[in-house]
Amino acid sequence: MQRYHTQESIDRASSALRDILTAYYADPEQGPAYPHNAKKDVIKSVYEERPPEEGVGFEEGLRLFEEKILAHSVKTWHPRFVNQMFAGVSMPGAVSDLLTSMINPTLATWEMAPAATIVERNASQWMAEILGMPHGSSGIFLPGGSLSNMLALTVARNQRLDTHVIAKGLRHEEKQGVILCSDASHYSLANSANLLGIGKDHLLKVATNERGEMLVEDLKAKLAECDRNDWQPFAIVATMGITVTGGFDPLEDIVALCKERGIHIHVDAAFGGGIALVEEGKALFKGIEHADTVIWDAHKWFHAPVTCTALLAPDAGIFKHVFSSNAEYLYHPQDDEIDLADDLGHYTILCGKRFDALRVWMLLKTYGLGHFRELARERLDVTARFYEALKEDADFEPSYEPTSPIVCWRYLPKDVRGQDVKFLDKMHRWMREEFKRKELGMFNITKFKGCDHFRAVLINPLTTSDHMNDMLESLRELGRAYLAEKLSQPAGSSAS
Repeated sequence: MQRYHTQESIDRASSALRDILTAYYADPEQGPAYPHNAKKDVIKSVYEERPPEEGVGFEEGLRLFEEKILAHSVKTWHPRFVNQMFAGVSMPGAVSDLLTSMINPTLATWEMAPAATIVERNASQWMAEILGMPHGSSGIFLPGGSLSNMLALTVARNQRLDTHVIAKGLRHEEKQGVILCSDASHYSLANSANLLGIGKDHLLKVATNERGEMLVEDLKAKLAECDRNDWQPFAIVATMGITVTGGFDPLEDIVALCKERGIHIHVDAAFGGGIALVEEGKALFKGIEHADTVIWDAHKWFHAPVTCTALLAPDAGIFKHVFSSNAEYLYHPQDDEIDLADDLGHYTILCGKRFDALRVWMLLKTYGLGHFRELARERLDVTARFYEALKEDADFEPSYEPTSPIVCWRYLPKDVRGQDVKFLDKMHRWMREEFKRKELGMFNITKFKGCDHFRAVLINPLTTSDHMNDMLESLRELGRAYLAEKLSQPAGSSAS
C-alpha cells in the first residue's frame, strides 16, 4: 500500500504552509480586510460543478487554496476588520486547530481522548474562575453560543419546569412555562424556545434602556404578569455583552428578584465574558456566583478559532443528569471512577465532539493570562478614545456611551439634521457599501432606535485608535461626496 506521506512530501508541504502563514501573519495590513469582488466573480473562481476525478497533489492544493479561496476571503486578522463580535485568530490558535485535527479524537469518551478530557475540564475550570464563579465550577466546550444557550435552557426546563420531561416529554397539562429575557437578547433564545417546546410566544421580553440593558422595573412587571396568568417562569437569561450595543444586563438585581422564586438563572456572557479580565469588568459580574449556567465564547476575547464556547455551571454534573445516554457500544464500565476522567459524551447531546478546548489551553500556555488582561485593558482604552473622538466631532454622533468594545454611531453633519429617517438610512447604507467597495476596511451597520447606525466591534487586537480615526476620515469624505450629489438634486427627486 502506498504511503500517504514521506519525509520529502512532508518537508515540501511544510514549506508551502509556512509561506502561507508568513504572508498572512507577518504583515497583517498587507492587502484589504474586505476584498471587493462581484458575486459572479467569486462564483466563477471557486464553484465547480463536479468533484475532481484526479487529484493535483497537496502542494498544488495549497496553491489553489491561496488563489481561489484565500484571495476571496475576508481577512479577519487585519486591523481594519471591526465587523464582527470576533476578529482574527492568533497563530497559536490556528495551529492548535491543525494539531486537534491531526490527533482527530472524539471527546465522547475518556478511552478515546484521555489527555483531551483533562484539558477540557481544566480549560473550562479556568474560564469559570476568570468570571468569578464558585470554586469547582467547570463545564464543557460546544460549537457556538446558540447551541450552548439551547442546552442551558434544556437543563432549566428539565430541572425547573418538568422533571419528567426526559422520559415522558413535555406535559402540557402543567403550568405554561415561560423564559424571560431582554428585548435586546440574542435571537438564539427564540430558536431555543421553539426547539424546547416552550414556544416563541412564551419567550417573555423585558424592556430595556438606551443601551439595550434590561430594566429592573419592567422585569418586576413581567414577573407580576406571569403570576396573574398562572404561568411558570422557569428560566431567565441575563445578557452580558448585548449583541448590538455591548451593554450588560443588571445581573445582581436579576439574581435578587429571581433566585428566591426558584427561577433558573442563565448568563449569556458569550461576548461580555472577557471584560471580567479587568477590575471594572468584574464589577459588572456581581451576582455571577448565583448563576446556574453560564456561556462564554473563547473565540472573542481570546481570539480562538470560531467557534469555541464554554458552557459552565457550579456543578457540571447537572449536564450529565440531563444528557447522559446509555449507549453500551460507546460507554464502557471503568474500574476506577474518577470525576475528572469521566466520559464527556454524557455531558452533552454531541457524540462526535471536537477537541475545542485545546485552543484555549494553547493560547493561555503561549501567552499567559496576564497578556489577555492587558489586551482587554487596551481594547477598552481604544473604545473610550473612539467614543470621545465621536463626541468631539461635529459630523458624527455616538449612539450611547459604550460599556464594552462595541460602538454604534451615525454620520450627522449639520447639512442633514432636517432630513427624514429614510434619507439618512439610505445614506448610511451607501457609505458602508462604498467603504467596502473601495477596500478601506470592514465595519457593520445595524438597525437601532428605529434607524440605521454604524457599528464597530473593537475586539480586534491589531486595531488602534489611529486606524479608527483614519476610518472616520474616510467615512467623512464619503458622506460629503454623497451629500454633495444628493442635496444638489431638485426637491422630490427619486434619488433622495
